[in-house]
Amino acid sequence: MNKIILLYTIISSLLYGGSCIVDPSSRDIVRNEYTFHERIESDHFVIHFTTSDVDSQQVFGNWYNLQSNFGYAQSIIDHLEAAYSIYLSKGWESFPPDCDESISNVDSDMHCDNYGGNALYDIYISNDGAGMVVPENPYPVEPYTGGYSSFMKISTLLNEFSILPSWSYHVIAHELHHAIQLRYGYSVSGSPGNYMYNGWLFEQTATYMQNVIYPNSNHLSTMLANCEVSTPLTYPELSIDHGVDIYQYRSALWQKYMVESFSDSSIVRYIWEDYGAQYASGKPVYLFPIYNNAIKLVTNNEIELTDAYKDYAVWRYFTGDRSLPIAHFYDSHIYCESSIANLSSNLLSFPSEKGAAQFIQLPINAFSVSIESEFENVLQFQYVKGDGSVIDIDLNNNTSFYLNNTNDEIHALIITSLFTEGESENIDLYIELNDLQIDFNNDGNINIIDLILLVDMIFYDNYNINADINKDNLLNVLDVIIYINIILST
Repeated sequence: MNKIILLYTIISSLLYGGSCIVDPSSRDIVRNEYTFHERIESDHFVIHFTTSDVDSQQVFGNWYNLQSNFGYAQSIIDHLEAAYSIYLSKGWESFPPDCDESISNVDSDMHCDNYGGNALYDIYISNDGAGMVVPENPYPVEPYTGGYSSFMKISTLLNEFSILPSWSYHVIAHELHHAIQLRYGYSVSGSPGNYMYNGWLFEQTATYMQNVIYPNSNHLSTMLANCEVSTPLTYPELSIDHGVDIYQYRSALWQKYMVESFSDSSIVRYIWEDYGAQYASGKPVYLFPIYNNAIKLVTNNEIELTDAYKDYAVWRYFTGDRSLPIAHFYDSHIYCESSIANLSSNLLSFPSEKGAAQFIQLPINAFSVSIESEFENVLQFQYVKGDGSVIDIDLNNNTSFYLNNTNDEIHALIITSLFTEGESENIDLYIELNDLQIDFNNDGNINIIDLILLVDMIFYDNYNINADINKDNLLNVLDVIIYINIILST
């Protein structure tokens, strides 16, 4: 029997900082066997547990009691059925059956005696973790021939994580979606040879979908409100597929953005349908072209992934104290305020192609921006103000531009990269901000009156270092042209 082990745990990693996906070489995860076996069946699930205290389980060198009770088991299976009906109503595939009940030969590897007794989906109350789904056997059935059957484990009532049923429904919705995901294809495979290859998508989606099942939950909002961990807000310069630490759970914000921005919740399912079709081909699956296809589909080809990168960055900027009423994420005021880039060395770095962003808080007054990079042709610049207005900045092969903040508003420069379907590489960007003291009449505005004063300085040969905007030690028509551009840029 071909067993491939992949673990999905969520809340334990959320609370304790561990990884949700565990290398299968590190431990052998099997179906639990109980001395005093109890079970509860529903239409689609069977839950296995024990009410006796004689059974225990060794996890990482420690023994834990497996005892549970009927009430807890029933609550798990009730939540599973409720979540399952919602997933089906939204067009998701069902999880594959783990055995064929028509097989009568008990010596067959696929006889149901080896898989919980029947073809219902099996859940075992155990102490392996808060929750996990274990891929088990290939399910090569059209249209998603790369699918896998699986079983689930949910923590006991009394366990090493001190998890209570009052919040375990989050785990159940999350893990159930992992079981459904496996109908489309297995995750950690492909030419990169990395165990985590595409595993981030599994966690990102399951975390988003658990909040679809429980829309009144503040679970994702609470995760994004934590400014002390890695999130798309605290580290906007990380790519969407960043899989280190617990970022892959918090990156559910990306899927939340797509649904809310494009007003089409089906986009998440479209991504998985495309994923399943490509996975079945046996070739490495690259997620970002799939994202691009899904975005174009739900927007009638009006928006592409490159555009979404820019917009997603703006939505992330307006969080926390910078959030605006009735704009961007509906719960953005709860989130952590997005981190601003540190310009102490004037050097910024972030990966290309994958939705990373840099936020640069700008001085209140007028200033010039100088940029040096080998990657200017793949960079996107946006100028945003505190009122939510956004202006695209086209460098037109120039390396400098001027900005004038006439109302002394909070404003910022947002930098993202294009999506070109090329290889991701690290972008180094040298950026310098220079204040321009060019409000010559000190009325708080930079306008035509100041321009007239500049012309007067030139006419009367009255050199003013602040008026020498291009710093060539001369006051002439070049400074006038630059000044006009500054006024127009406002």
